[in-house]
Order: sequence, then C-alpha cells, then structure tokens
Amino acid sequence: MTGVLGTTGLTAYFGMLELGRPKPGDIVVVSGAAGATGSVAGQLAKIAGATVIGITGGPDKAQWLTDVAKFDATIDYKSEDVEQRIATLAPRGVDVFYDNVAGPILEAGIANIAQRGRVVLCGGISSGYSNEATRYGPKNLSTITVRSASMHGFIVTDFSDRFSEATERLSTWIRNGEITWLDDIQHGTIENAVDALNRLFDGKNFGKQLLEVAAPSAPGSPNSTAANGEAAQVERSHVGR
Repeated sequence: MTGVLGTTGLTAYFGMLELGRPKPGDIVVVSGAAGATGSVAGQLAKIAGATVIGITGGPDKAQWLTDVAKFDATIDYKSEDVEQRIATLAPRGVDVFYDNVAGPILEAGIANIAQRGRVVLCGGISSGYSNEATRYGPKNLSTITVRSASMHGFIVTDFSDRFSEATERLSTWIRNGEITWLDDIQHGTIENAVDALNRLFDGKNFGKQLLEVAAPSAPGSPNSTAANGEAAQVERSHVGR
C-alpha cells in the first residue's frame, strides 16, 4: 500500500509521534516537508498542537504547505539561508527537528536545536544514498551534547507490531479532514522508472512519487512516451481534505 496508510504515512507517524513527541507550544521543523513522509509528519505535529515550519524547495511547494497542509511557516532552501531562517523563525530554538534530507540542512537544524530538543533522523535524500555522498556528516554534533539534546535514527519496521494501531489513528484523522496529501504521478512505461525515481533525489517530486505504467502508445499520440526515455507527463493529484 502506498500513501498515508502505507509505509510513508507509518514512517511519519512513528518518527514524529513516538520519537519526536511534539506537544502544545513546541516548535517543530521538518525538512523535505513537501515529500510524502515530511508533509504527513508536519501535519501530525500540528495535530499534536505544535508550531510547524517546513523546509522545502520552491514557491509552489511552500504555498501548498501553508495553504493546504496548514504549516505555520516555510523555508525555501533554494533561495534562503536555512540556518539563519530557522533562527529567525524559532529564536528560542527548535524542540523537534524531523530530518529527511541530511547534509547541510541537518547541520542547520542541529545548530538551532533547543535545550533538550529531539532530532529525528528519518532519511538522507539529499545524498542520493551513494557511498561518496553519505560520507558527509554534520560537523556540529557537539551541539547535541552541550544542549542535552538527543538524536535518534529509525526505520519503520522497528514498529511493525504496531502498524494496525497507527493505521487506525491515521484513518480517523483522514476521515476528519485533518490530514491531506499529494500524489505526484508520472505516466509512462517501465523504461521511465529510473527517471521517476531520480525525481526524488533531484527534489522535483511534489508529494508521493508514483509511476503509472501503461502499454506504450502509438508514436505521435497525445499520451505517447518518448522512446529515448525523456521525462513522461506528470500529473499532480490532490486527495484528502
């Protein structure tokens, strides 16, 4: 199953609510906030009563986060200094930093972590998960020590015995209109699978990245996919609220 009731939603649920543990009055920052996991994680923090700031790339994603997903503020990493903007928006520090990207953005979150804040390590999409890229590590880990903060990594299967509990609660929030999401659907054939996957690492996806596979159309038809593997048509389907 994909989407909010699949692994992305479950990852957001356990990472945010079990490890991040946001409470009313907390400041929560989510990186990769317009992605499938980050967008749900931020909305769960809102449900818990926190103020939520999303880090994303580009004005369209930022607008969706504030207008539709009801984040309180956004930071555009493509045009803004992330560390400085976090400091401006959260002058007393960040209580929960939910990280999906790693690299310099994770460093910016650590630099602004509050006393006894929590850093949740969910992913490292900025690295492309290549051996060379993942060698980059935060250079300010001592900040975790001096602020008595914590940093916790996880994978969703750590909580496999509680999936039914999470699915039930997520379903209730969806029915109540408290969680919304986006599916970013690329149409094409199996030859487009790698291109669709790489959209994640290039920051091009808007919500859950999916590839709808169909038989190749006749050349020149409206839905035909380029034989040389060029990007297939993209459709953003808003479901939820």
